[in-house]
Amino acid sequence: MLIVILAATVLRWGTDIRATPLVFDEKYITIPIIDLIERGWSVETAIDFTETKGPAMIWTYAFFGELLGGEINDLRFLSMAFFVGAIVPLVLIARRLGLTSKQIAAVSVLYVLLPMNAVLGQMVMSESSFIFGCAWLSWIFLWGFRDNATNERRVLGPLLFGALLAILLHHRVHAVAFAGAAALISFERDRWRSWPWWIACIIAGVLRVPLWIRWGGLVAPDYQFSHTLGISLNNLTYLAAAMLPYTGVFLLAWIVRPDWRRDHWKIVAIGAFIGLLLGIIAPPLASHTIVWGDRDLFRFQGIVAAALGKLSPRLGGDPAYLALIAMASTVGVASLAALAARAWRFGVSNPYGQVHRMLVWTLFVGWGMYIATDGQVFDRYILPWAILAPITWLLLLPRPLLWLQIVQLMFVSLWFVVTKLY
Repeated sequence: MLIVILAATVLRWGTDIRATPLVFDEKYITIPIIDLIERGWSVETAIDFTETKGPAMIWTYAFFGELLGGEINDLRFLSMAFFVGAIVPLVLIARRLGLTSKQIAAVSVLYVLLPMNAVLGQMVMSESSFIFGCAWLSWIFLWGFRDNATNERRVLGPLLFGALLAILLHHRVHAVAFAGAAALISFERDRWRSWPWWIACIIAGVLRVPLWIRWGGLVAPDYQFSHTLGISLNNLTYLAAAMLPYTGVFLLAWIVRPDWRRDHWKIVAIGAFIGLLLGIIAPPLASHTIVWGDRDLFRFQGIVAAALGKLSPRLGGDPAYLALIAMASTVGVASLAALAARAWRFGVSNPYGQVHRMLVWTLFVGWGMYIATDGQVFDRYILPWAILAPITWLLLLPRPLLWLQIVQLMFVSLWFVVTKLY
């Protein structure tokens, strides 16, 4: 925790963030929060607000904002607290796996270096509180699912998981990925006896329906133009490329390590084929926009869009761009497959196998569900789904590749610090 606290403190008092009025999406997300603090709690302010996030996020910041103060830096401090607090469940998981003190310290460093994680922990954005909840959701599942779990844990596990899942679904619908992961892992081991986990996920999902009906969509009415249901393969292509900072190193390990290549090479080949096919038939193009007022906004935004834009400014039918996005999509899906091939070397009853499966299935379900959306897609959507990546990086990667991953993450983190906090 001291490692994470130190990182958060350096960013808060060592950058310009405290002197900056509003950054990133704070100008939008703080409106309903300040409304609740200043105008009080009512149906209008607490439910019928205008934002893309759910009431669980808005209410949390408004509640603590009333206690800490409603100024922007007071609310940012709450984000920092969530950023620090999320390391606790990761440490609990690491201890259950028998990691040493040095290894747990390494997990903490890798957690800080997760793309955009530390930077978003300095802002009033939804990620910090959502990641905090997702980390605890992962711990609850692993705590209640372990082979030698007591009867008390077998009952409390699904109950607590379902309760927190319901809250997180009222925060961001991206929590569905964790429900899918829990359902699939439990079914692999227990088959039909996994019904308590499935029932917990179903009830949590049903509890989100009334808000969906009231809003008439996934988000508040005024923002439904950017978060809509539909079929879009382009979303899968972009998110496959966006997975590279998290999973690309696993494909590299699969290529350079003979012992990795023996693990289900057909799965990696199929993943590469799917990624290539997506890159060819459904590349994200400049023509894929949404209309926001008098502006046309590119639907796909984040580090991948920025990097590809630098390498090939023309996002239309430019051959260089089409080749780059096809390559990135190919490597993205193949690297997730390489991670899965290695993860399944451990049995589903093995604690290591459960942690690795949780990461694989959460990424896969989260990525896959975006085929059913037709709105904006951001790289940072992957960040909560990859909350267990620091542990998996440490446990699976050969030492040289782990250091390579650390260097890559440091470069990405530094880029976000310079561009967002100064």
